[in-house]
Amino acid sequence: MITRSLAAALFAPAALTAAACGAGNLAAYEREEFPACYIDQGAWAGEPRAADYIERSFDDFERQFDDFLGGLDRAVRDGGRESRGAWPARFGPLHNEAKANIVRLGRLLPRMNRPLDLAPMIGQFQEGAIWWPRGDHHTEFLAVALAEEFAGHQNLAEHMAVFLTRFERVEALLLDLKYDEPADGGPDPPDLDQIARAARELRAGWEAAYPGMRRVIFDRPAMPAGESLSERLQARVTAICQSYSECGDGAECGAGTGGDGSVGGDQSE
Repeated sequence: MITRSLAAALFAPAALTAAACGAGNLAAYEREEFPACYIDQGAWAGEPRAADYIERSFDDFERQFDDFLGGLDRAVRDGGRESRGAWPARFGPLHNEAKANIVRLGRLLPRMNRPLDLAPMIGQFQEGAIWWPRGDHHTEFLAVALAEEFAGHQNLAEHMAVFLTRFERVEALLLDLKYDEPADGGPDPPDLDQIARAARELRAGWEAAYPGMRRVIFDRPAMPAGESLSERLQARVTAICQSYSECGDGAECGAGTGGDGSVGGDQSE
């Protein structure tokens, strides 16, 4: 696993912004209400605080997800020394943590608030086409813009799809263990080998996606003009706003674009 100390060494200039403040500042930014397009055509997305929100959201998710993976490893190890009847109490809190981390990831990826939201996001990365905002909240516009950046960065879209697929698998297994009833006559619940394998695969998926996500989010020193996170976010949000303004209520509004600028397809869930 890429630990936080190693990440700090690798990405030190970029990491200086974030760690000081907690989720309270993130929630305060989320509570703000202003039209995403109809005042300045998305220029707000180029403000430093918009990039700061993304950076802090990533660091918060990284810290909490690292703790989740460590807790999952410990639960698998300790679960082998317990009776099966003790597993719901051990794995149930981990399922709650998995759901909380999906919400945290939803600050970076659009429309991610619950386990069922993983599958649509996986499909968007597999297709390289991110659905455009359905509402007018500024944080959804930011998440769409960032997801488009992920989809367009080298092979990160593939890594994101694999990571989210493995996260979805672990969440489902933890849910089964949370309500484990071996004698209820239903399908056999997962065993520790299945959980251990899924946990290893999830860690590997995160380690593959993590470096690309950081490169997209955190500016390197002497970033060329037009390539900073703030400039890239503003450009993508403005493009969405302009498209919405031009097409009005037309059928193509909100179809979405992928990282390569291609038009996305059906947005139905």
